[in-house]
Amino acid sequence: MITTNDQAVWHDLIPGIRVSTLVHGEKTLMARFELQEKSFLPMHSHPHEQTGYLVSGRMTMTIGGVEHRFGPGDSWCIAPGVEHGAVVHETALAIEVFSPVREDYMPYLPSRR
Repeated sequence: MITTNDQAVWHDLIPGIRVSTLVHGEKTLMARFELQEKSFLPMHSHPHEQTGYLVSGRMTMTIGGVEHRFGPGDSWCIAPGVEHGAVVHETALAIEVFSPVREDYMPYLPSRR
């Protein structure tokens, strides 16, 4: 599967946070997230391993009860079932890979023309 930038589509998840599911395979799914300044991602957990890279912006993530400040170029890996959330200090762009595939993000795949 290949997605070009002009095929990718943004979808609002919660106020201030939107997702663009880019590609998936049998075992992984990659998505990009735009997080607006002063938005927050409530604490949550899911059965997927989540590996992320912060392209731009600044945020504080709480992962397993520990706060981590992230800036451009920083990355993380969150084990399945670990509670996590974020507070966004500066509008951010993050790329994340989930394993197994997040079925709830499949509807956000680009439409193929």
